[in-house]
Amino acid sequence: MPLQNADPDAFPTRQLTILAICRFSEPIAFNSILAYTYVMVQDLHGGDDTDASFYAGLLVSAYAVAEALTAMAWGSISDRYGRKPVVLIGLGGVALSSLIFGLAQKYWVALLARFVGGALNGNVAVMQTMVGEMVKKPEHEPKAFATQPFVWFLGSIIGSAMGGFLAQPAHFYPSVFPEDGLFGRYPYLLPNLVAVVVILLAILQGFFLLDETNPRDPEKHHVEEDDNAIDERTPLRRPLRRVSIPTRSDSVSRTRSLVSSVRAVRKRASFMEEGMPLSTDQRFDLRRSSFGTVHSIQVPLKAEPEPSPTDSEPSPYNFTIMMLTVALVLVAYHQMAFGSTLPIYLLDKPTTAPGHLDLHGGLGYTVHDVGAYMAVNGVIALLIQGFIFPPFVEKVGVWYSFVSMIVLYPISYVVMPFISVLPTSVMPAGIYGALILQNFFGIIMIPCGLILLKNAAHSPKVLGRVNGMAMSGTCLARTVASPLVGLIYSRGGSGAAWFSCAGVAVLAILQMFWVPRKHVHDVDGVHVESNFRGRTGDDDVASVRESAIED
Repeated sequence: MPLQNADPDAFPTRQLTILAICRFSEPIAFNSILAYTYVMVQDLHGGDDTDASFYAGLLVSAYAVAEALTAMAWGSISDRYGRKPVVLIGLGGVALSSLIFGLAQKYWVALLARFVGGALNGNVAVMQTMVGEMVKKPEHEPKAFATQPFVWFLGSIIGSAMGGFLAQPAHFYPSVFPEDGLFGRYPYLLPNLVAVVVILLAILQGFFLLDETNPRDPEKHHVEEDDNAIDERTPLRRPLRRVSIPTRSDSVSRTRSLVSSVRAVRKRASFMEEGMPLSTDQRFDLRRSSFGTVHSIQVPLKAEPEPSPTDSEPSPYNFTIMMLTVALVLVAYHQMAFGSTLPIYLLDKPTTAPGHLDLHGGLGYTVHDVGAYMAVNGVIALLIQGFIFPPFVEKVGVWYSFVSMIVLYPISYVVMPFISVLPTSVMPAGIYGALILQNFFGIIMIPCGLILLKNAAHSPKVLGRVNGMAMSGTCLARTVASPLVGLIYSRGGSGAAWFSCAGVAVLAILQMFWVPRKHVHDVDGVHVESNFRGRTGDDDVASVRESAIED
């Protein structure tokens, strides 16, 4: 029987640590493939690189597609049978997927492995729900919710480096791994095998140490099966008023409905910005908390007029919201296109002599180099998020930060083909410069867009639908981005791929002319609470925790 906290109101450090270990193991498997997917596809096709970038893009997006199709079902299962078994099954699915992927000798086997891994894993929403159910005091929520994206971020850095340094071990470490050995026959098994070991350790510690948090768990709470039977023992519910829950809601909707009923009557809550993924992240979650470096973004809370009994509820989707959503969708597309094209461009062989502009080939690096670049990319993102984002947005303002980043974004794509012109000795500096631009523009722009989106909503009560629409659009954009830009790369070369990203970024600039200014200029007094800077601002600034307000 797991040990419980002596004080039920204490910060759940032990359980959050156990859950964080489970979370940490997943991105090690997810991100390790990015460094070598392109060369793996070439090997599976017998060295033929025809459309290899397209097929590599399919491998990247297959996981996200499958996960999107099954996430609701896993949420419902977690409601009925508990969060813990769903988390452990999800980890087991990732381990199985990684093992099959590493042993794949045919492309369709690798693609199926990725799809199965996504279909068996619904842990993103379930783990976030568990965090909410572990926390009993509102003041603990920002710190608690920041643990999940932070450990994901660390796992992503390690996974990216691991994939680059452990792939093709017989080629890079022939004295340790002979060509006729296991890892010579399966050159991409080693990074996946290491990921499987890490995941199995996470499963073991989760099985023995992780507590079930589902308030309907009969052994823990003795709650009736009736969904409306809610009492003071129900996690996340503060005893202010009775709430009824739809019987067929998924786990995320159920938890956020409970939170909504309580947070709506509070004077203060916490708006947690959860929308800054790495450009190489395979999934785009508008609710992911800024790598865990930013606890909250406080914005002035608009006064909501009392509705007249005769007034009909206005549509939550006004024109400003629609246009801001389009902007976020376009940015999500070219961000993901950059993330999937970067390792291909680094690995692809150049077609011109050094020092000449190459619009068809790549830079000719090894998978070791790609792993190192992607790991450094994660560190760059962490530094920008922690040290540059808070003072920049507070100084420049939300609207002007948003617009300026959209206007400048195409630069990060236009410069990419010209890295091939640089001498070999300074080429790494050019790559790092491009990574800094990409991370700076995206990390500033995405959260500002979400703040504007929240501010454009006529009521906090509709934020769930507004965010749901935005997240659906961005997930769709990132799903199609990898194979589409891969196809462009295959048919038109690296220059066509980079300029296509710049073209979509220019569309986002042009689209801004149609964004109404009605709701976007009244966001003033923004304050950012960061792990690196501490809290800023004063107690007169009201705030809204966007990810906790649902219908």
